[in-house]
Amino acid sequence: MGTMTCSWQDREEIRELYARYSIALDQGDFAGWIDCFAEDAVFDSPRFGNYVGRNGLKRFIEVYKESLGGAKVLHINSNLSFHVDGDHGTGICYYTYFHCKEGRASLAALGHYRDRLRRYDSGWKFERREVFLDARPAAPMMR
Repeated sequence: MGTMTCSWQDREEIRELYARYSIALDQGDFAGWIDCFAEDAVFDSPRFGNYVGRNGLKRFIEVYKESLGGAKVLHINSNLSFHVDGDHGTGICYYTYFHCKEGRASLAALGHYRDRLRRYDSGWKFERREVFLDARPAAPMMR
């Protein structure tokens, strides 16, 4: 196990940030999702493109909502690891992404996030979040 680079409180706040990100996005709390990011944050996705700042994140949400086609989604994060140096940090975690529609769930993607984090008076936020798509399902899981 690696050396702890921050307090337990910082660790829990960062873990909560990762959870809030996914829960807010999945439940349609887009203002809550945007609040996970710094004012000048960068969000970079291979599917949706690159977005900068609060206005950019709002544009992403418009594109993202359109892409769902009425499906609910579920992001599941795992293997979260991060390193903190003062008020800055880096992190990585895996994600499993499901689309849920008409009572059925299908695996939509597997990948990971690479992040730069920054602590503010209001708590930890993503300074930069890069999405990496590692795999899509070879065939539909359910019919």
